[in-house]
Amino acid sequence: MKQIIFLVCVFAYTFVHAQEKIVVKETFESNKFRWDEFFEKEYSGSIQDRCYVLQNKKDGFVGSVTELPINIENNFKITFKFLVPKLDDKYYFGVIFNYEDENNYSSFLVSEKKFKILNRVNGVNSISRQGGIILKSGKNKEVVIEIEKKGKKLIFNVDNMEAVTITKMLNFNAFGFQVENANTIKVTEVLIEQLFRDE
Repeated sequence: MKQIIFLVCVFAYTFVHAQEKIVVKETFESNKFRWDEFFEKEYSGSIQDRCYVLQNKKDGFVGSVTELPINIENNFKITFKFLVPKLDDKYYFGVIFNYEDENNYSSFLVSEKKFKILNRVNGVNSISRQGGIILKSGKNKEVVIEIEKKGKKLIFNVDNMEAVTITKMLNFNAFGFQVENANTIKVTEVLIEQLFRDE
């Protein structure tokens, strides 16, 4: 009898803790997060073969964003899985966060051995942080970028290694991905882990 009571207690504890985190995955089969598709002469974003393909044929930045089903006041982790046809030190790519509109947002971008945090305010870009990471050049490379919110801190990881931690208040739940200059990236998965209490 004691064993049965113990098992019931363990099950109840596990169930409660399971309810404190919700996991949602986007694999671009049904476009559950409603990413926009667009086709212009110099850039495009579209869902092809179970991934989101973002192509830029010009100088400057091209991105795609959507509102994610996430509460930015609580802790969370968002994992983006990229397949990069060409990774070198000439082209940056990465994730957009705290997106208000096309003239006001932030992004965490990487290239071979480097990262930078870009802030765009009223249409003007500035780099707030930059540094080195362990990311080697190559073709058709998978790169995993994570944004993790813990309290007032945002932690950015690249391939399971911490790149930088910043203190930043999030005001918007729109996130996305971005590519700089003439390059193409493929996003194969976006994974959201929403926590309902601070850990």
